[in-house]
Amino acid sequence: MRRWILGALVSLAAAAQAESQPHAAVVADRAALRVESGGNELVALRDAPVAYARLAGLAVDIAQPAEPGAGPIRVARAWPRQLIDYVLCVTSDGTLVLGERLQTFDPGERRYVMTKGEIARSYRPLDTRDGWLWLVEVALSREVTVVLEVRAPASWPVESVSVTADHVP
Repeated sequence: MRRWILGALVSLAAAAQAESQPHAAVVADRAALRVESGGNELVALRDAPVAYARLAGLAVDIAQPAEPGAGPIRVARAWPRQLIDYVLCVTSDGTLVLGERLQTFDPGERRYVMTKGEIARSYRPLDTRDGWLWLVEVALSREVTVVLEVRAPASWPVESVSVTADHVP
């Protein structure tokens, strides 16, 4: 009897330890990268359009509500219920600029409403022989940060970028 109880306690402890370890569920999709963690989801188009070639256009448009639909990179947060859409700009010197539109769920209106739009961050390209490469960190949950590898030929203007991530098929 004692062995059975001891075995059950060891099994419960192992299960609790496994539950507490941070992990991300990855879903393979030819069109998009999908990573889930802690009820949150990251979706990034593998062939992502670059909407802006000039910072001035991004700065004006990012503060305006967008047409319905996701940006090329989107994080859906479970709590608080939010959608974060990132739009892309690549300047003539190869700097990748991320514009961020934050939408928060309004229970009274039963829909997402734009909370803010701003330029979130920028990245200088890393030197590669294949063109421009940017490493973009996206915090998906407290435990998981996804590093997106964003690539484009080193010619301007850039119309689209390819997006991959380590350990994502």
